[in-house]
Amino acid sequence: MYALTAKSMKYMDEYTMDKGVPSSVLMENASRGVVNEISERFPDTKTRVLVMCGPGNNGGDGVCVARWLLHLGYSVTLYFVGDPSRTSKEFRRQIRIISSMFPDLKIYGTGDAADSLKALRSEYDVLVDGIFGTGLNRRFGNNFVKFLEYVNSKKGYKVAIDIPSGLNATTGQIMNAVFRADLTVTMGNYKTGLFFCEGRKVSGEVKVVDIGLAKRGYRDIPDRIFVCDREFFRKTKDMALIPRTEVSHKGTYGTVGIVVSPGSMMGAAMLSAKASYRAGCGLVKIFCPNKFTGFFNVSIPEAVVVPYKTDDVIGALDDFVESVDVVLAGPGMKEDTTGRLIIKEILAQETPVVLDAGALNLISKNLKPFRKRKCPCIITPHVGEMARLCGEDIRVIEKNRIGFTKKFSELYRVSMVVKSDVSLVSLIKEDGTQRLYLNVTGNSGLATAGSGDVLSGVIASLIAQGNSENNSLLYGVMIHGMAADKFAVDEDSRRKMMAGDIVESIF
Repeated sequence: MYALTAKSMKYMDEYTMDKGVPSSVLMENASRGVVNEISERFPDTKTRVLVMCGPGNNGGDGVCVARWLLHLGYSVTLYFVGDPSRTSKEFRRQIRIISSMFPDLKIYGTGDAADSLKALRSEYDVLVDGIFGTGLNRRFGNNFVKFLEYVNSKKGYKVAIDIPSGLNATTGQIMNAVFRADLTVTMGNYKTGLFFCEGRKVSGEVKVVDIGLAKRGYRDIPDRIFVCDREFFRKTKDMALIPRTEVSHKGTYGTVGIVVSPGSMMGAAMLSAKASYRAGCGLVKIFCPNKFTGFFNVSIPEAVVVPYKTDDVIGALDDFVESVDVVLAGPGMKEDTTGRLIIKEILAQETPVVLDAGALNLISKNLKPFRKRKCPCIITPHVGEMARLCGEDIRVIEKNRIGFTKKFSELYRVSMVVKSDVSLVSLIKEDGTQRLYLNVTGNSGLATAGSGDVLSGVIASLIAQGNSENNSLLYGVMIHGMAADKFAVDEDSRRKMMAGDIVESIF
């Protein structure tokens, strides 16, 4: 399953129609999918349904939905919103069909104002939004803002066709008003705006309807994004991850080396170490100042602590890096001169590296050593760290997370995850090609201190076990999300979740 931008979705519609599938067929498929979702939730045909239609093709979908519901015996009120002189060809076609099949049907919003107001103020069990679709890219006038605010205030189960009206289908930003849906039935593919910014908040439950798009068209869309959910993980993990074997020892599953600089927050490194073990590596080594040795020995007795003198950190670091299969640096790292020297030295080695947190803030101040690095590298910034890496305001990044992720990943030839409520993963293959993924596992419980440290530990552990850097990143993100889902059986458990709970729920 893909998530597409509004531009890419328009391309897929046009590509399919060019292959001979009429737009009316796509509209029938889309509308029947919406009707199926409504009838499944409201099987009683006495259910009162208000269908609101705009003048474009999304409105045409709405008229088609109304026709099918009437055909099934539901009580349907059809309400037009917009300028009657600017209707699309498909909208007019659907109006002709419904008027022919149900000649007594009255379309409100276009005739007597008093009757229309009365119809709008009536009570409904279901309110369907077919006002604006994915092509919307402008702000609303005050009258329409007030209209949406009134509709949102009404009781009833709210269903959006394709995308809630007022939500940017690509960025997830709200124009200046939005329909707040309980259910969004989206056509053919997810829209990227359903996941970013305000998208998840206003879309409710999201269902994808297969409307018969020509699948060969996806090959021509460079910014298509693979959606990673529990089903994706189940179907692909055995092909992507190296299995464990019973004839093995700790060396079989590799060594994770965690670098702790002077002045670091030790708790972050401890969480990463525990997560690395829980994700299956054979050994964790912790490179830390002498004064930290006792704390790590007590907190993580399974780990091998490698102490160093602060006046000889670089000399000791080279030997440490050579002794491990992957280096993890950044969790809890202090952003000072010593930290900068450590990161520069790690990047000059050839051992695979996972960089997070403090390490990312350090390289953002001077990206030249990062560009010239010798090591295979994975980075895991959250949106704020991504803003610092790009030298942009975080609000700018939020508006175009896909674009900035694509550009940075390609420019620096680095696979990365930009962490948020829905994480965006960019994988750079050996041939330089790029693939984008959206991880939809996980929940609000992950919004807790130390969650990112756990993720970096999982990713490093998978690399140590012999998985490719790209597979370790992608599946590490999903494993991390599913650990949170495993712990969060209800809202209270999401509220009380701590990073240690995520560690204990891995696998």
